[in-house]
Parts: sequence; structure tokens; C-alpha cells
Amino acid sequence: MTLKVFQCKQCGSTVFPARYFCFECGGAGWLERAAERGTVDEFTTVRRRVGAQDGADVLLASVTTDVGPIVIARLERAVRVGDAVGLAIDEHNRVLALPIA
Repeated sequence: MTLKVFQCKQCGSTVFPARYFCFECGGAGWLERAAERGTVDEFTTVRRRVGAQDGADVLLASVTTDVGPIVIARLERAVRVGDAVGLAIDEHNRVLALPIA
């Protein structure tokens, strides 16, 4: 599935996740926009997860989307800061960052 972000109809500010009111202008009308790509700002490895069934490490990244908002996404493998990634939503509604070759 494609990651959706939300653009205020009143001022054009873009946010993720969805909000009731715009932080910038207080508007309540939103347009959905697809966020298909982004750039890695930083990443980390989570080694110990409370309640995790498999105990495997998880790579997480802060990604600035091409349409504006920053999202936290799971990575399949290590990347570098500044790398371009594709963005998607998996079957568990998690944001995924997929390296672009």
C-alpha cells in the first residue's frame, strides 16, 4: 500500500499522521497525498524489544518524505544518511523504507 500524508486545504501545510486541526492555521479540511519517496535523515538499530516474539533486531529510520512530513520507517537493511528510499505500508500498517538502487 502507498503511504498517505495529509495536506491542509486552507494553508497547504502537510502532516503525518492525520490530525484533527492544522498546526499552522487551525484548519480542519485535509487532502490525502501519496508519499512514495523520501530521504533518510538518521537511522538506528533497536536490539531489545519488550514483548517481541522473535527478538530480532529492527532497523528504524527518520525519513523526510518528498512531500514534506518526516516519518519513522522500518528498514530492510542498513542504509546511509542521505540515501533515497521508497515508502510503503505493509500488511501490519507499518511504514517501510525500501532502498532505491
